[in-house]
Amino acid sequence: MTERRKFARNVVISVLSACALIAIALGFLVPTTPDEGNHPVDHYPELFTDEMLCRHRSDVLVHGRKEEELARLRADRYAYDPGDGIRAVHHYQEAEACYLSTGAESAASRVHRTRTALIAQVNTDYAAARLNLANALEQERWSAALDEIHRLLLLTKHLRRHPYVEWLNHTMGRVAAEASIRS
Repeated sequence: MTERRKFARNVVISVLSACALIAIALGFLVPTTPDEGNHPVDHYPELFTDEMLCRHRSDVLVHGRKEEELARLRADRYAYDPGDGIRAVHHYQEAEACYLSTGAESAASRVHRTRTALIAQVNTDYAAARLNLANALEQERWSAALDEIHRLLLLTKHLRRHPYVEWLNHTMGRVAAEASIRS
């Protein structure tokens, strides 16, 4: 009878060990999302993905000119408010779509070049803010981290429910608490 018990105990231990190994292996296969302790660089959203259509059916050329002017005004304010850079790109997209729908190729090309340059600038600043945030969090420079989170939230405001934006909002609370304790 003791041989049977030893055998049964060894089988149970083997099955439990196998289950534990499978659980560990599955843990490595599950994709991670940004959370308080895990914010890999790969999980940030793209800022510009959608192409826009001209919303107006009449006076399309006039509307394109208005959108281009609004874009220019927003782009000028980008240095003071990162969200204005995002809005400027959207206005440029609509202006380009309106110009293309009326056959104004040279105006569309001009707006496209301007929009492309602004997108490059905003994406560069976005990457720098993400890197600065990672460094500030790692070095526990809480007020610098708060500044970068604020900048990133302004850049991603139009992406409300993205997990990265939710992580930023959650992290902002934790960092603000740390900054107030350290001050």
